[in-house]
Amino acid sequence: MSDASSFLPERDEFMKNIEKRARERYIPIISPEVGQFLKVLIRATRPKRILEIGTAIGYSTIWMARAAGRGVEVVTIEIDEERAFEARENFEFYGLREQINLKIGDALEIIPYLRREFDLVFIDAAKGQYINYLDPLMEIIPPGGVIVADNVLYRGYVQQEGPVKHKRRTMVNNLKEYIDIVTHHHLLDTSIIPIGDGIALSVKKNDREVEPGL
Repeated sequence: MSDASSFLPERDEFMKNIEKRARERYIPIISPEVGQFLKVLIRATRPKRILEIGTAIGYSTIWMARAAGRGVEVVTIEIDEERAFEARENFEFYGLREQINLKIGDALEIIPYLRREFDLVFIDAAKGQYINYLDPLMEIIPPGGVIVADNVLYRGYVQQEGPVKHKRRTMVNNLKEYIDIVTHHHLLDTSIIPIGDGIALSVKKNDREVEPGL
């Protein structure tokens, strides 16, 4: 079967340049396949407000902001100040500075102070922290809201049988726990999608969809 990447629409030269810079400097960004997935998901669900955890240099943020359109606020959180500064420059190139609200700091400290609902949340930060983001996110996602977590299969290690190397063990175990939680959570419907490095797509249930007693 052909590689799905061969069917992707062409990215413009500036986006390709961001991809190149990220590769050269070992900055983790989403794959174009995941970018296209987010674009289609956003155009299908039409979120009024988007939250991203893990801006890096803004590549995924640009995919989402452009897909959502000018009337949709995108709040994105990045802990690394240098990367956040570069992300702002990239947003400026596309004229997206007014649409994108970039916050610098620890997402676990920032999320409780957002004080508004988000229809779509994209998680692409420290993989070992995914399980810690979930509870505070459930407080700010309305019924029907979507959580997308990237890299949940992490280079095949999450599905690998047998021992995992010590330096990756905690992260892989935490990702396994995240998958287990979201696939069995009584308030979520979840599917694991083998795009890029694996995506967990979760939708928060409406009250009428939650079984009594759970």
